[in-house]
Amino acid sequence: MATQMFQEAGYARLTTDAVAARCRISKRTLYQLFPSKAALLTAIIDQHRARMIRLPADYDDVPLERALDLIFGNDIDEEADRERFALLQLIFVEAVQHPEFDHISATHGKGVVLQLLGDWIAHECRRGRLHVPDPKDAACMLMDMVAGSVTRGPDGRIAWDGSERRRAYVRECIRVFLNGTTAAR
Repeated sequence: MATQMFQEAGYARLTTDAVAARCRISKRTLYQLFPSKAALLTAIIDQHRARMIRLPADYDDVPLERALDLIFGNDIDEEADRERFALLQLIFVEAVQHPEFDHISATHGKGVVLQLLGDWIAHECRRGRLHVPDPKDAACMLMDMVAGSVTRGPDGRIAWDGSERRRAYVRECIRVFLNGTTAAR
């Protein structure tokens, strides 16, 4: 519910009074749960991070290509995909306008996602299924590739080309990450 309210009102205009009223709780109770609007936003990003990346999880018995497909949630339905993009839309637009929002998003969103992905890549390197000089750098490269499925317009808003287009793009990123682009000899 709070996510929807952030999307409707924006970070600056959303008040804790409005959140408490919509949730049908007292403002005091809201402040006991979330001492600030920033804490509420942090909780939303923490909760929704699993929509962005499915880690930590055990993919030891899963082929790498399929594991990455699952990690990036390439199997979610159309509605869940739209919700994920709505959250990204909120993050991209609001982060440009509000440094506090940008810091929370970078720390609890992108920073944690990169750490989790880097940890998974390091695990796969130890198992001998991947070989990269630096798992953290590899995680950044892979995320940069996958994030290319999200394009921004001049107003900072992201374009959503639909689930099938995004899935195909992400699968190609995975293929290139795992196999490169050089023709087999």
